[in-house]
Amino acid sequence: IYTKLDKTPSIENVSQNLLDWKFEEQIFEYQGHKMSYHDSGDKSKKVIVLLHGYPTSSYDWHLIWSELNTEYRLIAMDMLGFGFSDKPDSIDYTISLQTDILEALLKNLNIEKVNLIAHDYGDNVAQELLARNIEQKEGYPLKIESLTLLNGGLFPETHRPTTIQKLLSSPIGGTVASFTNQTLFSKSFSKVFGPNTQPNNQELIDQWYVICHQKGYKIADKLTHASDDREKNRERWVGALVSPNVPILYISGQLDPVTGIETVERYLELVPNPNVIKLDSIGHFPQLENPKDVLSKVNAHIRKTEEL
Repeated sequence: IYTKLDKTPSIENVSQNLLDWKFEEQIFEYQGHKMSYHDSGDKSKKVIVLLHGYPTSSYDWHLIWSELNTEYRLIAMDMLGFGFSDKPDSIDYTISLQTDILEALLKNLNIEKVNLIAHDYGDNVAQELLARNIEQKEGYPLKIESLTLLNGGLFPETHRPTTIQKLLSSPIGGTVASFTNQTLFSKSFSKVFGPNTQPNNQELIDQWYVICHQKGYKIADKLTHASDDREKNRERWVGALVSPNVPILYISGQLDPVTGIETVERYLELVPNPNVIKLDSIGHFPQLENPKDVLSKVNAHIRKTEEL
C-alpha cells in the first residue's frame, strides 16, 4: 500500500518551467520510436549537444540552457527510455543503441560538427562517440570539436552505484522497479547531492513526473544496462579518453558518492595532461547544484578550443 500511494504526480503539481520545456519539444522518429528533443535552431551558431544522465532527462540542462543559447545552437535529446521519449519494455538499452539514435538525429539535422557536454550516463555515450571517431578516423561523419564531462561512470572500477541502483541491476530489478514511488525516488535521488545543494520539493516532483512519463519507472532496471556496457567496453572507452583527438574538460562534484573523488583520482592517474575542475561542495549534479560555475567553465573551455 505504501509504495502505491504516490505513484504518479498530477500535471497540476509540476512547475511552469517543466511545462514550458515540454511545450518546446520536437519529435524525431527512430525505428518506430518517438524521440523527444530540443533544438534552439539558430543554424548560424556553433552546435553544442547536451547528453543527460540516469535516470533523468534533457531537462537537467534547463538551468544553463538560456545563457548557452545566446552564443550556441543547443541540441538535447531525451535518450530512449528516458524523459519524454518512448519507453519500450522489450529492448536492450545499450549505450551503442543510444549512440546510434543520437547519430541518426544529428544526421537528420545535417549537423557534422559538435561540442559535447555530457553527464553521468551521457558520459558513456560521449565515450562511445569518441571511440567511434578514433576507430573510423577520416571516415567518421561527425567532428567532435570539444568535450566537457560532468560526474559519470568513466571507469567501472571506480563507479559506486547507490543501493537502489544495485537492486535495479540485480535479478530482482524488475520487481524493485515496479514498486518504486515518488517517496523512494526522492530519498535515493537526494542522497547524491551535496548537503547544501539539495533539490527542493518542487524539483523532486518535476523529476519524478518526467520519469513517470509512459510509466518509465517500470523499466528502470532495464536502463542499468550501462553498467554491463562499461565492463565490456572498458578498454575502448578508457582508450578514447587516454588518446583523444579532441580537448576534454572534466568537471567533478567532489561530494558525489557514486562518481566523485575516486573517479577524479583515476582520471588524473590515467589521462595525460588532464584538464580537471573540482567542485568541493557539490555532489553528482553540478549543472543543477551550481549552474553558474558550470556555465562559466564550459564557456571558457569551448572558447579556448576555438582558439586552437
